[in-house]
Amino acid sequence: MPGPLVSSTGHAGLRVEAPDLRLLCDPWVSRGGAFLGSWFPFPDNGHLHAVPGFLEAEWIAVSSAHADHMDLAFLSGLDDGVRVVVPAYPSSVLRDRLTAAGVKNVVEVEGWQRLPLNSRGDWLTAVPEQSPMSHRAAFLVVADGTSVLHCNDAQISLSQTRRAMIEVGGPLDLLALDASGPRFRAVKRLVRAVKPRLVMPYGGPPCVLDPALAYDNTQITEPDELPAETLRLLPGDSVRITPTSHEVTRDPRWEDFSYSDSLTVANHIEAYAALRAQEIADMWAAHPDPVAGSGLHDRFAEHFVRLGRMSPYFLERIAMTVRFEVAGADGGIWDVHLGPSDETPQYTFGVEARWLEAVLSGEFLWEDLFLSQRLSIRRSPDVDNPYLFALLRHADVDALQAIEDYDKRDPDATVTVNSGGRTFEVTRYCPHSGEDLAEGAVIEEAPEGLVLRCLAHNYDFSLTTGRCLNARCEPIMVAAPA
Repeated sequence: MPGPLVSSTGHAGLRVEAPDLRLLCDPWVSRGGAFLGSWFPFPDNGHLHAVPGFLEAEWIAVSSAHADHMDLAFLSGLDDGVRVVVPAYPSSVLRDRLTAAGVKNVVEVEGWQRLPLNSRGDWLTAVPEQSPMSHRAAFLVVADGTSVLHCNDAQISLSQTRRAMIEVGGPLDLLALDASGPRFRAVKRLVRAVKPRLVMPYGGPPCVLDPALAYDNTQITEPDELPAETLRLLPGDSVRITPTSHEVTRDPRWEDFSYSDSLTVANHIEAYAALRAQEIADMWAAHPDPVAGSGLHDRFAEHFVRLGRMSPYFLERIAMTVRFEVAGADGGIWDVHLGPSDETPQYTFGVEARWLEAVLSGEFLWEDLFLSQRLSIRRSPDVDNPYLFALLRHADVDALQAIEDYDKRDPDATVTVNSGGRTFEVTRYCPHSGEDLAEGAVIEEAPEGLVLRCLAHNYDFSLTTGRCLNARCEPIMVAAPA
């Protein structure tokens, strides 16, 4: 049995090829970038369009509505027979956007439900994040007897990864996941715990090529080594995985490329920006500044009236005034009162009218705007409010209800944690993300005393008071058993 050929499509994308199977996972390959033309995959993967058959597939798996995973420009040009698999989320936004873009065969798969990919026994399933606060999921693929857990940027817990191993009947052959920046520590811990045969950290972060955006591309670095045999695949690189071995084939395009050579990286970005200059110019041209009297404020107000009716539960947890400083001929300073609040804005968003118009028209999502770096955020006090961003991100009654139901589940469940001979009984599930703190947390010393850190999103909870120390979040219960 030769085993499948797994190739990088760049960023957080994979291609899996086996007999009677060609599968693309999260291909982000169109020339226009993502998030209002602000993000581009790094390094440039444009040459993949010229590789015969490389971007052809019978199946394409799309993990989320994020534009660096749901490449609508690419997906809208698919042949009618290509089947596009998406996780079944509480909201239909992902499916609806694909359908509106002209994708004919959208297949929703429930979490852990096996979807046969051919008659040879190959299959795929989705592993959604535990909390519906974010609609992201990994894909578990078994092809030609080999298991691949494609995590993209979904934050899959240790317990979920262990279940994936049970589903495939042993250690994972390839664990592919985002190990960048603040996620590295949690990923390293996960890899050490589950011991995959091979681990592939995805490249990133993406680069920014629009000169209008002040962004330091020098933060782009090669992913660090993880505690397993680590594959660093660039776009077009591939690995053949057999039951007892693996063999990597490098794309000759990268013969003289090195992350560690800052001059090489800078030259690559300069050439890349020149190649994409027209697409960036087209993005600006397609979104002119709304003229005075365009009615932008009326549409803005109507939008927030609709959002405000979706979930009293969310309004109670937001409970603030949000200010929008809208630049442009038809802009202004506009306040939105979400839930019981005073007049002093706690969050202030700065945005050009052209990009706000694109969101209000439905062309882009709020999430696109948040990630685009075309919006500034100030907050006072400096405390995160995830419910505000979830309301804007989802803007869907069913999605918000799923979060409320999840928040209210099994509130009395507890777990015992230990540190330095001390034992604490604490809330089992993180009140922010629902991570099982029996497996997804560590205890550390901090100026405030011992804290329990949830590794899902690095929220810190005092083991003295239970209070969340670095974000707006419900406290955990803490008791010291006798």
